[in-house]
Parts: sequence; C-alpha cells; structure tokens
Amino acid sequence: MIEFASAGALERAGIEVEPVERRPIIDRVTAHGVVRYDERHIAQLSTRVPGSVWRVEKHLGDRVTKGDVLLVVESSDVGRLKAEFLNALVAYETRREQLAILEEVKGAVMGRQIREATAAVRAARIDLVNAEQALVNLGYELSIAEYQPLDDDTRAARIRTLGVPPQLLEGVHDDAITSNLLPLRAPFAGVVTGREVVVGELVDEGKPIFEVADVSTMWVALSVSKEDASRVAVGQPVRFRPDGADAEFESRVTWIGTAVDDTTRTLEVRTEIPGDGPVPLRANTFGMGSIEVGRVEKAVVVPSSSVQWDGARWVVFVPVGDVSFAARPVEPGLRAGGHLEIRGDFAAGHPTHVVTTGSHLLKSKIMLDKMESGEL
Repeated sequence: MIEFASAGALERAGIEVEPVERRPIIDRVTAHGVVRYDERHIAQLSTRVPGSVWRVEKHLGDRVTKGDVLLVVESSDVGRLKAEFLNALVAYETRREQLAILEEVKGAVMGRQIREATAAVRAARIDLVNAEQALVNLGYELSIAEYQPLDDDTRAARIRTLGVPPQLLEGVHDDAITSNLLPLRAPFAGVVTGREVVVGELVDEGKPIFEVADVSTMWVALSVSKEDASRVAVGQPVRFRPDGADAEFESRVTWIGTAVDDTTRTLEVRTEIPGDGPVPLRANTFGMGSIEVGRVEKAVVVPSSSVQWDGARWVVFVPVGDVSFAARPVEPGLRAGGHLEIRGDFAAGHPTHVVTTGSHLLKSKIMLDKMESGEL
C-alpha cells in the first residue's frame, strides 16, 4: 500500500488514472513489403529457332489470352523441317506401296525381298514420326493422319501457313508468305510486361524477347524480423498498404521462408493478393504490412505504461481510496497499439481503474521500501 499525505501531494506527484477497458485486442507483427509478380505465372518467352522478326502483334501493356500470337518469326530452319516432314510422308507412302506390290506377288519373289521391304516401311515410319515431332516441338499442331489423305499440292499449301492465323495474312502478297513462318504464342492469359524486338530484327534461339505475366494474383513479400519470425504461421490474416495509397489489401500468409536473409537478417513471408481489383497492385511497389499473430475477443486491456516490474513480478497500481494505491500482480498478455492485455486473477477481479502516468514513481517507492527492509 502506498499512501500520499494529502490530495495536494498526490497532485504534485502527477499521478493519473485511466479506466480498465474490456474489448477485443489484436497482436500484430509489422514488416516492410514489396509487390512482385506471381513467379508461377510469369514467362520469359523466346523462339525455338533463330530467324528474323516478320511481324509483331502485341506490344508492352497489351492484355493477351492463352494462345494469342505475340509475333511471327521467319526462319529457314522452319521451312527445312516442314519440307522434311512432307518428304518423310512421301517416302513412307512409297515404301508402303512397294511392300503391298510385293505381298501381292509374294509367291514369285524371294522372302528376303519381303523382309527388306517390311523393314524399309518401318524405318520410313520412324523417320516420319521424327519429322512430325520436330514440328510439334516448335509449337505447331499437326498430325500424320491429318496429312495422309491429302494430295501433294494440298499438303504443301496447308503446311505453308501452318499455325499462322488467317487474319495475319490478310493484305499480304502471296510472294511475301513463305513456309518459314513460326508464330510465338502466349502460354496463358496476362499482360505483356516486356518486349525486346522490332520487325526485321534478328533473334537467337533461346534468347528472351517477350515477357508475359498473369497479374490477376500478385505476391507481396514481407520482410519479418528474425525476432518475430517464430510468431508467424501460414494462414494468419495479413493487411498490406502500398506506399502513398489509401487502399488496404487483406489476405493471409501463404508461405514462410526457410532461411533468414544473410544481409537484412529478416525472414521472407509471402501473401497473395488479387492484382486486378478496383485498385490494382503494381509490381515493385513498396509498402507496409501487418500480420495478425494473436487475437482475444473479450480481453481486459490497460495502457502499457501502467504495467511495471517491481523486481520480482509485473504489477499495476489501483486506487483504494482518495490518496492511496495498492500494487496488484498481473500476467501480461497480448500487446497492441500502446495497450496490454491482462490475464489471471487481476482480470477476474473486474478492476475499474489503474494508474498510468506516475506508475513508475509508485514502483520506485515499493522498491525503495524493499531495499530499506532488506528484501532487495
């Protein structure tokens, strides 16, 4: 018990009390964050053969759907592979016809000739399948069965513009349309976020020339301090506010890094947020995020400044008269926004007020009394 001599002495000490609140309290971990593209849906696209850019259909910022033609490349390798497919198809059909003739007169020919003709058909079939696969590997959609019923002229006409949408050839003179054309298509719906070529430019096999990103979902990478890392778990609610924005985005923790960054000594925590809403998220935008790591719906809450350590325990001071105060032991809980949850017997006793300003003076008085009595 600490008692002041008079109300004037109490006023000179600057003691102030505030009511104890009973309300929800939320414990949050704050961290700086940066918006990124979803790495599962961003593609660096390149051609599969060297050549020159014949036509560019999409430009930076354009929205695309899956299968849209981004550009068309002209490559002699493409023409060669198409020719090899047609030649392999003719060779296979020729071998089959030769075998059929021999089988009709097999009584008049040696068995060795039949076996050699059969082996030739099998070899020609393998060459044909390999030629078909070479075109499929470039992204063309074709099959042997589709071309077998056609005559030579129809085959050549169809494979000449294979894969190129007819609308791209409108207004183009026939002499300018070769069998060397290869379209580069979008692998999924998204936005063109990078383009490195113009018409007529030479391109190398495997060199990225287009970038397409699906912006319907964006990643936000939060840098959580290693001291708070153990409090974060997958599924916890997250709020993120980009710098300079009024909008706040809500999501949940979807991934937690397995290693602390060597330089910043922080742990990456990721959340996924829709990027194409009323307020779109932009990649590489910085902001501040908060992760809800704890919540109590009906908590006894006091200002953090009212809780003091008296050398052996946490205490708060409650008024027990006009000029008297008593120390009550407490069990601190969640902390948020300058307030602290109180648990245990003190909370069960339904206190009404605690000392805030000046509580450190009362603590000092208690510790001084303990030292004088030899308790400390």
